[in-house]
Amino acid sequence: MSISLMTAAWKSPLPSGQKFVLIALCDNANDQGECYPSIATIAYKCSMGERTVQGHITALEALGILRREMRRGRSTNYRIYSAHFDAPAES
Repeated sequence: MSISLMTAAWKSPLPSGQKFVLIALCDNANDQGECYPSIATIAYKCSMGERTVQGHITALEALGILRREMRRGRSTNYRIYSAHFDAPAES
């Protein structure tokens, strides 16, 4: 868990769904912003459907807040970029 990433995520101006998913990712991340939880794990932590989580992840990726790397036969690797947390949120 990266406390510095979680603190920055709490302060971000993101809409609530995106922020909650980001915080769940930060809860799994190391200090370099890398994590690899499954969509099911994130959905469980956020009490959201998997498709809803996927939509929020796509939005976070479009804002430059995170990058995902698909790994065949393994879980997706996420990289969180806290420098982009202050990006204006899309409605």
